[in-house]
Amino acid sequence: MSKFRYSTREIAGVSIFDLKGNPTFETVQDVAWKIQKSIRRRRLQRIILNFQQAGTMDAIGLRRLLTVCLRPKQSVIYGASQDVVHCLEETYLPAKVDICKDEKSVAESFGSFLFDKDAEKKILAKDVLHPQESIGYQFEKRRSHRMHVAIPLEICLLISEGRQITSRAIATNISEGGMFVEYLDLDTAQKINALDPIHDLPVEIHVFPSANFPEEYHLKGRVKRKELRKEQLGLGIEFVGEEA
Repeated sequence: MSKFRYSTREIAGVSIFDLKGNPTFETVQDVAWKIQKSIRRRRLQRIILNFQQAGTMDAIGLRRLLTVCLRPKQSVIYGASQDVVHCLEETYLPAKVDICKDEKSVAESFGSFLFDKDAEKKILAKDVLHPQESIGYQFEKRRSHRMHVAIPLEICLLISEGRQITSRAIATNISEGGMFVEYLDLDTAQKINALDPIHDLPVEIHVFPSANFPEEYHLKGRVKRKELRKEQLGLGIEFVGEEA
């Protein structure tokens, strides 16, 4: 495994630090110092430490990395192995640090801070005489208290007959015509980014009940655009057909 390092990306205002490679005492110290410097310089208030592609780390290294979570208002540990989770649970964690095993828990931890109000990410409803009767409007209005919150969901991309990719993502922008979803899981994002072509690819969307969205919901759609910023993959999905 390569030298321990990190890369950065962002989902709707939350900064993600992707940890990669084989950690040693010296490299963990260096990475922690650089992340702390970035947090101070950019005055970051909400961060995600992604352990998904990081190698085995001892308790001392974990405690050193956790120091980067002290300055932000809220931090999330994502993608950690069972051993790392066990070690973290035996370590004192500040109340503002959550250990999240999946996109559902991440979305519930950050809530509205993962919701992106960027108008460019909205999918406009086409050929709809009464937008308030559209599938997208019905779906969007059922969010708890009409809050601008992120919604975790499962997306099945129907590549060809008998071939599909099922993935977990977070809807960070919802409109009458569709939604913009983003991938936290780097491995899944790389697999989907490799699909060519992806435009107009049919998708089936399954929304699980959660704190932000208490109902189970099924939608159909198609991919209208792909957006890749560094390693952060987002898909603009247009709603089609009727709800299941």
